[in-house]
Amino acid sequence: MNNPLVHKTLVAVIWLASLYLGISKGAWLLAVAIAVLHTVEVFTKGISAGTKAGKSKLYSAVMTLIFGYAWWKFII
Repeated sequence: MNNPLVHKTLVAVIWLASLYLGISKGAWLLAVAIAVLHTVEVFTKGISAGTKAGKSKLYSAVMTLIFGYAWWKFII
């Protein structure tokens, strides 16, 4: 399973499910942890991978925040 679209879709579903569960079940810490993880990932890998692939810094940051490694893994 090396299809970028499948990975992006799975990450988006997991992200949304985590947010829903985190908020609805009172486990907001999970949502915060995911947001922090992706924010750190923007600066450690996302922007550099995106700019090497010819993407703008803003686009790279937004895609990393939404999809995490499932986005930049396939462009490097």
